[in-house]
Amino acid sequence: MVVVVLVIAIGGHDSVSGRAVPVPRPPEPGWSTLIDPDSGLSYRIPPTGWTTNPTVGTAGSVTLTQGALLPAYTCGNPIERLQRGILGSGSAPRTDPAALADAVATAAANQYYRSGATAPTVKLDPAQPVRRQTGKGTTLTGVLVRATVTQHTDACLASEGEVLVFVLQFSDHDGVLVVNGDLAGGPASPAPATDASLRAIVDTAQPT
Repeated sequence: MVVVVLVIAIGGHDSVSGRAVPVPRPPEPGWSTLIDPDSGLSYRIPPTGWTTNPTVGTAGSVTLTQGALLPAYTCGNPIERLQRGILGSGSAPRTDPAALADAVATAAANQYYRSGATAPTVKLDPAQPVRRQTGKGTTLTGVLVRATVTQHTDACLASEGEVLVFVLQFSDHDGVLVVNGDLAGGPASPAPATDASLRAIVDTAQPT
């Protein structure tokens, strides 16, 4: 049996079985579009704050490209250069999307907020279902996972951060978008991000 679901979205969410399902945000004036053919995803970043960077490392098993960075700052002795935020996308073999998102979010949180041998505290929210339509009208499904991160060992690092992992399932792979930002701690300037500003970027993700 084939079930066809028609979604008409006006705001930022619709509802499936009583659960909120994020849907794409409408285009924002001045935002730039990043397209990653390998992941199959496109997403947009605001005109201020983020600087594009084609390669931004890895998050767990996923190599991130078509990325962007929030401003960096220097701190400590010896001096370290620390980034206020990072985003990028990549491809992974098709698997359980919630397990993949949890693993990538946990790995990224430990990479970005670890102080030496001391790991940060990472809390994962339950995976939210997401769905996006291709240009041909096919509906793709996936998940969005949020990891909140705290650490109080290193005064230079942010005391609180966030990692959002968006996974969209294609027929032959999973497309993964990672969006990270400090939420509190570190220097007054550059200022940390906000949950709303990071979610706004994730909400623009859709298939190319």
